[in-house]
Amino acid sequence: MTLSIVKRTEDDLTQWLATESGFISGLCHYDSEPVVLEPYQQALLDNRSRFRWVAKSRQVGFSFLFALEALARCHLRDGHTAVFVSYNLSDAVEKVLIARQVYEELPLAYQKKLVTDAKTELAFESNAKGRRLSRIISVPSKPPRGKRGDAYLDELAHYINDREVYTGSTALILRSHGQLTGCSTPLGRRGIFWEIASQELRKYPHHTRQQVPWWLCRFFSLDVRRAAVEAPLMSTEERVVRFGRPVLVEQFDSLPQEDFQQEFECLLRRRVVLLPPVRTHSPVHHRRTTTGPGRLRCACAPGAPGGRLRRGTHSRQVRAGRLRGGGGPLHLPHAA
Repeated sequence: MTLSIVKRTEDDLTQWLATESGFISGLCHYDSEPVVLEPYQQALLDNRSRFRWVAKSRQVGFSFLFALEALARCHLRDGHTAVFVSYNLSDAVEKVLIARQVYEELPLAYQKKLVTDAKTELAFESNAKGRRLSRIISVPSKPPRGKRGDAYLDELAHYINDREVYTGSTALILRSHGQLTGCSTPLGRRGIFWEIASQELRKYPHHTRQQVPWWLCRFFSLDVRRAAVEAPLMSTEERVVRFGRPVLVEQFDSLPQEDFQQEFECLLRRRVVLLPPVRTHSPVHHRRTTTGPGRLRCACAPGAPGGRLRRGTHSRQVRAGRLRGGGGPLHLPHAA
């Protein structure tokens, strides 16, 4: 077998480092180890679409990739802004921590000056004339209005206000010529993430879509190249046995198959309907009565239809209509 050696000139190297993938692969380290990109991560970095949409398995490194891409663009561009929207505050803080750690391990010659160092924001000052700031801003699940730049909606399918967040994020990329990236593990056939990923209700022609199940990740898969071809044609159990590493097999054995398919294989086998919780007690009516010198309020519960109010505790059948706000998801298996 002959090996061909490709010599890079200084100009070639400079041009490569001026790209996001070159900056990350050539300069970035995490925990003192060089960053090695997966093919699907490289594909996202090369995607120049204004709207990028990714349905993914759990723990395949997209939150990490977003932090790296934002850090690279803040160093390669002056006045750049990247806005992360996360499921909760702890996730928002985690992305900034990743970017901060990778920044500390950059070669000093390539570092911009860090002028803002907060839990949810980093700002870098340019060395060029004008000293414009590039920023990384991270917020919990709320519409990032009043900003412009790149927007990353991480785990969008799990937001309670997913549609509101998406609607409030699209305008960020208008004047900045940035990108909006929606990325999530699926959560049933509901919400704006599912609507755009599947296009079952209407077309979204400007969004490019990417699907990343577990077998495309080398941390989970024994043979990524072969699995990419053969795994989609197998059943879930067959591909786990054939290509799954022990950590993945443990997950398969610990979850119902339907949940495993949704969490790790991007398959939607159930519908999730958000309903308020059922109220398990009847409403209490108050009736003023006069006893002695004062007026007292007595709590009474309704009796039979057409009858008087009944005092004291009582049992009443729970009905579907007796609901109140603030509830969680109700899973309906195999619903279309």
